[in-house]
Amino acid sequence: MDGHRIKQTPILVLIATQPRLDCLLTVSLPSIAAQTRPADRVVIVSDKQALSVSDVKRIKSIVTTVEVIVLHNKQLAGAAGSWNTGIDYINEHYDSGFVAVLDDDDYWDNHHLALCEQEAHNAQLVISGIKMINNGQVITPKMPTQLTSEDFLIGNPGWQGSNTFIDLKLLNHAGKYSNGLVSCNDRDLAIRVLDLFPLIAFTGQATVNWNINHRDDALSAVRSSQKLKGVCQFYQRYQQRMNLKQKEQFFNRIEKLFKWTRDEIEKELRTITSEQSTKPFYNKKNSHNPKYPSA
Repeated sequence: MDGHRIKQTPILVLIATQPRLDCLLTVSLPSIAAQTRPADRVVIVSDKQALSVSDVKRIKSIVTTVEVIVLHNKQLAGAAGSWNTGIDYINEHYDSGFVAVLDDDDYWDNHHLALCEQEAHNAQLVISGIKMINNGQVITPKMPTQLTSEDFLIGNPGWQGSNTFIDLKLLNHAGKYSNGLVSCNDRDLAIRVLDLFPLIAFTGQATVNWNINHRDDALSAVRSSQKLKGVCQFYQRYQQRMNLKQKEQFFNRIEKLFKWTRDEIEKELRTITSEQSTKPFYNKKNSHNPKYPSA
């Protein structure tokens, strides 16, 4: 892909929100408005309830130079369904492009999209570094330089929601997001995308700012019930690919970060398995690479 073509390739920003209007207005949207390479379109998908006309006006008053589309989640409740609703909209209006995901409570440095576009000349996936922000303090950035599917069975080495910059066709080929998966969506998508051996570029710069431990409703909160359910769903899907050492590392990480023990996870897993005997958590229409069928 030559430089002329990449300049013509649309960049579509995708945001899922519960909604959390305060985060949109004060955190994520101002950083989109400040980009030196403006997005071609911003797609915001509200999950639990539709945003009001007045809310949409406030949103559009923040990002004035880019067309902003505000949708309501039409798929299963949660971030995955919201993202997929946005991706479906993008597919209806674009044959190609790059999708840049931003969580509603995270923000980008103002040259993030320009840097990703620059690195996307010969890549289908561009990964930037992440600065973790805890109570206003910057923690040592995650700066990935290589990634494999196996990395994400245990944890996350540095490709998360807000540093996703991915070719639309690759995203569709991988099966988009898993409807109904409560958390671990970044790891689930990463495994399926990396299984396709895409061309990856790493920016070598931390241009993504990830706010952690700042909201009680965050999935990353300690002993979050949503995190527990999502972890169980993820383990159910990928446990057959894990060896004994990887399983031990998987459980140790969850207990260290989120204080859920292996016994608690396995108890919740039994509950989920029972529920899914009649209704699977994911939409089979968006099921993924048949090489690795869901558990």
